[in-house]
This record gives sequence, structure tokens and C-alpha cells, in this order.
Amino acid sequence: MLVVLDACVLYPPSLRDLLLTLAASDAFDIRWSETILEELRRNVVADYPDVDPDRFSSHTLVEMRRHFPEAMVAVSPDDIDRLDNDPKDRHVAAAAVVVAADAIVTINVRDFHSRLLDEAGIAVVSSGQLVEQVLDEHPEQVEYALRRIAQRWAKPPRSPVEVAELWLGTQRWQRR
Repeated sequence: MLVVLDACVLYPPSLRDLLLTLAASDAFDIRWSETILEELRRNVVADYPDVDPDRFSSHTLVEMRRHFPEAMVAVSPDDIDRLDNDPKDRHVAAAAVVVAADAIVTINVRDFHSRLLDEAGIAVVSSGQLVEQVLDEHPEQVEYALRRIAQRWAKPPRSPVEVAELWLGTQRWQRR
């Protein structure tokens, strides 16, 4: 499955970690544009004045680009102008159309109501829906991702089950 990640799902560090770890384990393929990454940087820096903008760019964004070199999508102004969803999110929809994505992953589903996206067969899903789908279809990839994340997280340390409960909730995870 090919998905375009909106800046809002890349913004929370723990969610970004989950989605990128799942993508690295081939649970799905990801795409983004320079505009999406710039929106992420701008929002993180605006909301967290203690975050050094240069460090965020030179560390987080560079690492994202390094680990996912195929993720970058070139989107032209003409691509954006053709879209009919919420104007502030047309750049995301344009990236999805350019790469013929299966879905856009966002928190702001309502901003993507679009005849053109419907005609292109591009679904708009929340990050929770995407993770649930992967959990249903490839539970071993989700379990692998959760173990990897738990190994990386030291402050505070968490088990894979505790990491899972952050996104999946206790009941959903315990049914497994």
C-alpha cells in the first residue's frame, strides 16, 4: 500500500516513530513532499520554542530523507491548483494524486473531502485506521515495530505492550 503522510501525523514524535518504523519494515510505502516536511518543521518550531530549528532540520528531517530516499514527491503549483479539497491541504492531496497513492494518512480527514480524490480512488484514513489495517493484515510487522520502538525508548523505558497501548488501546491489543 502506498500512502502519503500528512504533516499532522508526522508531528507527534511517538506517532512519527511508529509510522516510520512500520514503513521501514515494509508494512506500507510512504511518500511526502518538501511542503509537507516544511509544514512539519514550521509547526514543531512554532509550538516548541526550545527546539532548535536547525537541529530539527539537520537531524530529524535529514534522517527521514536518508532512511526514505524514495519518499520525496515533486509537486508543482499546477498539481495543487487542480485539487478541490480544503485549500490549506491541497498540497498533500496533490502529492497523493501525483504518485497515485492508495491513501492519505491524516488526522484532519474532513479537510480532504474531494471529488477528484474520490475519482482517483485515493482513500483518506486516520493513522489509527492505517495501523489497525496493518495489525489485521500483518500483525508480525506491528509486533516487530513495537519491539524496535521499545528498544529505542529509554525515557521512560517502555515494554512493547506499553508502546502498543499508546496507539492501539489496551483492549484492542489484548484481543491479540
